[in-house]
Amino acid sequence: MLRDAVAHFGAGRAEEADALCGDILAGDPDHVAALHLSAVIAFVSDRAAAGAVLLNRVFGLVPDHGPAFATLGDALAVKGERDGAVAAFQRGVGLLPQDAGLHVKLGVALCEVSRFTEAEAAFRRAIALDPALTRAWFNLAVALAGQQRLVEAEAAYREVIARDCRHRGVWQNLGNALADQTRFDEAITAYRRGLEIDSDNCGLHCSLGGVLYRQGRLGDAIRHYRRATALDPGNMAALRLLALVLHEAGEREEAVRLYRQITARDPSDHVILNNLGACLFELGRLDEAIACSELALALNPDHAPAHTNLGIIFEAQNLVEAAVAAHRRAVDIDPDYAKGYANLAVALRNAGDIDAALAASRRAIALDPELPLARYNHAHFLLMNGEFEQGFQEYQWRRKAKMLVDGDPVFGEPEWQGEPLAGRTLLLFAEYGLGDAINFVRYVPEVAASGGGRIILQVQPALASLLRPMLSDVAVFARGEPLPPFDLQLPLLSLPRIFGTTVETIPAAVPYLHPDPVKLVRWRQALADVTALKVGVVWAGNPRHKGDRQRSLSAAAVLPRLIMPGVQLYSLQKEPRPDDTPVLARLAGDVVDLAPTLGDFADTAAAICALDLVIAVDTSVAHLAGALGRPVWMLCPYALDWRWLRDRADTPWYPTMRLFRQDKPQAWERVLTRLSAELARVAAGERTLMLPARG
Repeated sequence: MLRDAVAHFGAGRAEEADALCGDILAGDPDHVAALHLSAVIAFVSDRAAAGAVLLNRVFGLVPDHGPAFATLGDALAVKGERDGAVAAFQRGVGLLPQDAGLHVKLGVALCEVSRFTEAEAAFRRAIALDPALTRAWFNLAVALAGQQRLVEAEAAYREVIARDCRHRGVWQNLGNALADQTRFDEAITAYRRGLEIDSDNCGLHCSLGGVLYRQGRLGDAIRHYRRATALDPGNMAALRLLALVLHEAGEREEAVRLYRQITARDPSDHVILNNLGACLFELGRLDEAIACSELALALNPDHAPAHTNLGIIFEAQNLVEAAVAAHRRAVDIDPDYAKGYANLAVALRNAGDIDAALAASRRAIALDPELPLARYNHAHFLLMNGEFEQGFQEYQWRRKAKMLVDGDPVFGEPEWQGEPLAGRTLLLFAEYGLGDAINFVRYVPEVAASGGGRIILQVQPALASLLRPMLSDVAVFARGEPLPPFDLQLPLLSLPRIFGTTVETIPAAVPYLHPDPVKLVRWRQALADVTALKVGVVWAGNPRHKGDRQRSLSAAAVLPRLIMPGVQLYSLQKEPRPDDTPVLARLAGDVVDLAPTLGDFADTAAAICALDLVIAVDTSVAHLAGALGRPVWMLCPYALDWRWLRDRADTPWYPTMRLFRQDKPQAWERVLTRLSAELARVAAGERTLMLPARG
């Protein structure tokens, strides 16, 4: 009867097995084997209380019943009593030292309490007893991975695959071990092999999505996270990952929808609430963003990222002191929060405390050297202090910050490191704004003069016609035009690093750009009858520039202060903002609007060279005037752009440029008052004031 009961149980017929055990126990209430099998059946049938009673009867009859300790360990493990399960299995293997399966159970229980070294010993004992026990190899790999012995874990997983390539979980675990070694391509191969066997495995899709994300392949990662959530709509972890990657990929509306879906299921998830706030902020929905961050902090006042998020929102609202306070609160809560220090550094710079900003920035990159945006901002602080060697080295990190290079050209050819070209072709290309291209194109003749190869220059279309005539040894292409083949590439903004530029060695001979002679003659003829001081003005830059709030002004704030006897103003503002249009109309008798006649930078260059002085905020026209060697007065924010250094009224980049610098952040009144007074002196005859003081 017992043999029949065991056979029924092994075949999955628990009720029949239980009935036979009952018959045995009716005739022999102390039949130990029947009692034990009845206990096992009770536990697997969710009758834990009955199983416990039966096991106690077994231990009462045979205190050292090894199989009963194995069953007790199983029962305790199911209940989550992990330490108790370990103790039961240890007692079991002490009684049944040759039972390989029991050693495996002990090892699994030890892994559950992170006692991986002891678990490894248990699995190795199981393998010694039964080398064909595949699950022992699999769990040995788990224990090795738990000890971060990833190469050995990989070997053990491959041993499992050699024995059974369809073993449950082996491809995913192998992929995880490879990913933890940053062997991402091999990890992807492992996950894909697993999906060939089980295409509907949610865990494999999530793991594959994770590695694709780490490779920066956000679209591919999203596709697998979508598949995971479709396979298991209740899988909150997969849903969170999908929302986070959508957010990072810029799919903000969908990310918001998923974040809201997650918070509806789990209103206590302060992390997702804070992420929702960040996403809403990026969509410009500031009130909702603040509400989400504050709710996250109500749930967890010590959630540092929520304080950081509030700080970023305060910065957008120009609440500088509140922003600094929020960021300080974040790092006070979590002194190891690298992103918190990085954001604090930016807020401190905006508040005008550059030294404190540099200290916070150093702390950020010491905590996490792999934060591209923090390293990029750190480069700004160093360069602003004149520390060019390290600063330009750090500046390379801009190429790894997605938000900075999004939309910029990307090329797969090797980067030029300054070595002889030896007959090869080098592509130099513009990155960010037009002003950056104008500033750094000064290095192109130096590259061309080194000889030994061919130089191609790619710039924004607005600059191409200006640069082509003056770079005779360089093939200039507008972005969007087909490029010829090339061997090496480098962005223009990396040339100062290649040439080892210091503050003292900036190539500052001007002019290094020149106007079109025909266009210049036309402009000079057009303005020949004007005897007053001819002054071109630009008061605002690109509104999409991240620092536009700090650098741009309104026409109403600038133009009336510059209208004075002996001065004729000319607007060089290409795209006046809506609020500027009525101001220009009202001042039409005093300000001549040249914008309709300025097609590209070749036109603007010729116009500038027909004027006596240019007054501009920190924008491309200021760079252009400086590169043309024309007198230019730049209205300089306190600490926005590194190239203007600190506490200087001149700049080593442009010898003909004067800086009218704020004495504290956002304080334009004194700058404009001084600007007006200085212009009046020049109009009265003090023409030497147009250029920076020497010595």
